[in-house]
Amino acid sequence: MSVFVAWMPDEDALDALSALCASIAAAWPQAGRFKWRDRRQLHMTLRFLHHGLPPDPGPLYARLAEVAARTRRIEVVFDRIEAWPRVLVARPAPAPALDRLFADIEAAATACGEVPERRAAAPHVTLAYPEQRAATLPALLGTGSGSPPPLPFTTCLGRIAIAQTVPGGYDTPHWWPLQEEAAPPDPLA
Repeated sequence: MSVFVAWMPDEDALDALSALCASIAAAWPQAGRFKWRDRRQLHMTLRFLHHGLPPDPGPLYARLAEVAARTRRIEVVFDRIEAWPRVLVARPAPAPALDRLFADIEAAATACGEVPERRAAAPHVTLAYPEQRAATLPALLGTGSGSPPPLPFTTCLGRIAIAQTVPGGYDTPHWWPLQEEAAPPDPLA
């Protein structure tokens, strides 16, 4: 079972991401060769917890609550589709606030015993996997004859969650809302 910190989209973002999947699938002749994610599977992984939840997750939950308490809701603009070697993803435009959130979650995880993440953060939402795991995705540019995907679209990252894989999707036993307004500065910082 995979366990990770994630953004689980709200209904409006799920509608936009689902429309994006449907638009690409309709316009792309090879779409039938892919396993498209359904609404319950769409998310943005913010940090894998490589060892799963610790036996006492309280300290990790407390640190994630602190991150959420000092982080304002983040506007995210999904502006491109990328074909990575084994997944099709929607990528957001660069956003300093999203970079800070990744860094803060990384610091929270490592403070609770997780090994530092070696890979650079690459924010994305996975849209599809090839039917055959060994398949490599072709470049999307210039393929298909339908209408272009509905990009860009803007959504708001409004909460972070602990997510665990379950059949057909993810369970989010704990989540923390991000702030509507900027948190006041810490007088002790």
